[in-house]
Amino acid sequence: MSKKAALYTLGCKLNQYETMFLQEQLEKCGYLIVPFESVADLYVINTCTVTNKGDYHSRMKIRQAQNTNPDALIVATGCSAQVNPQRLAAIPGVSLVLGNSEKGNMIHYLASLKKNGIPDIRVSSLDQETVRFQPLFIENFSGYTRAFLKIQEGCSHRCSYCIVPTARGKNRSARYGDALAQARQLVENGYKELVLTGIHLGTYGQDLEEKKSLSDLIEAMLLDQGCCQGQDQEPFRLRISSIEPTEITPHLKRLIAQSPRICAHLHIPLQSGDDQTLRAMHRPYTCAFYQELIEELVSLRPEITIGADVMVGFPGESDDEFEESLRLYERIEFDGAFTFAYSPRPGTQAAAREDQVPVKTRLERLQRLIDLQNRITVARNQTEVGRVVEVLVDGRAPRGEGLLAGRARNNKQVIFAGDDSLAGYLVRVRITSGHLWGLRGDLVNS
Repeated sequence: MSKKAALYTLGCKLNQYETMFLQEQLEKCGYLIVPFESVADLYVINTCTVTNKGDYHSRMKIRQAQNTNPDALIVATGCSAQVNPQRLAAIPGVSLVLGNSEKGNMIHYLASLKKNGIPDIRVSSLDQETVRFQPLFIENFSGYTRAFLKIQEGCSHRCSYCIVPTARGKNRSARYGDALAQARQLVENGYKELVLTGIHLGTYGQDLEEKKSLSDLIEAMLLDQGCCQGQDQEPFRLRISSIEPTEITPHLKRLIAQSPRICAHLHIPLQSGDDQTLRAMHRPYTCAFYQELIEELVSLRPEITIGADVMVGFPGESDDEFEESLRLYERIEFDGAFTFAYSPRPGTQAAAREDQVPVKTRLERLQRLIDLQNRITVARNQTEVGRVVEVLVDGRAPRGEGLLAGRARNNKQVIFAGDDSLAGYLVRVRITSGHLWGLRGDLVNS
């Protein structure tokens, strides 16, 4: 009988990508992948440490695995494991702690694991100049109709609040030819959408001898004959994940404006709508620059939607500065946003400041921001009514008998009635209503 493995991911899309890689490696070794809540022989928790909540939930999931099966092997990896390996190793039941450089070699470490009740900690420093990009190429994204492609890792910029450079190391990129070949392979495997992922995606290529940029790579993917058409002769869609505002170059803007195959959605971190707070965060732009960038992108591609990361309660943020941030937020009208309260990260400049905003105030500000975003999201989604949009069908909707769920080019979730055989295909749907969670519509053709 096959051994069973269960995996759980916390945090960013890159963490999710790396969990998929680990799952594929386990499947190749004969493991049967089961839901995390099930009894398994092996549990892998890919942790996050960007906020206190990420750390807390990482530890909670480790304890959940130990409670489900006290005899199982438990592997803790990811960013919390990289930054606080001893803390995770001290949790009862943990067998192996792997840093982000060691994550890709998990199968090797499992094979050599001594089952003596003492956790094995394999975490190396990411400050070394010898740290290199790990490709971690995935052949088959089980359960997904879109494919993710990791082309960049790490971050060399140090925002005053951010622990990511410590957890992920310096900026490093996939080799240009490798990234292009992997994109070609995924399209040949039948995927209709590729999602380019990384920690600091806009810096792609800066560390390469080839001196290629993100826009160079995207243009090559769009022009490459192997990528142009998949196995059913249907062009693929290309989606850009989170990208910093200062790294959306004129070349990239032209590509976004001219190529309908680039999905009409960008996630562009804002963090604060107040210039003084941005300076204290070490963010290299002003609110005026950010707003002008969004306006330019909308003028170049009117159907584009914008998402963002927005933080409240940064040390020293006054009531007036928070209100200023809200005003910018209202002017831009993001389609959606990851909103969160500032969380002190030990070892960062912001954590050492004495002017910390009280937790109660941070949470009150966060709730105001969430309420505002919810109103904006509903209003923005309702403007989609009547439009016919292209949807990549993911499969059966979580709720609602006979309903399918998919993703439009502008990243909005679309629910509609249809047959299960449409999963993995591009269809056209006429939108009939807009909601907080996304859009409802009727199938136009299959």
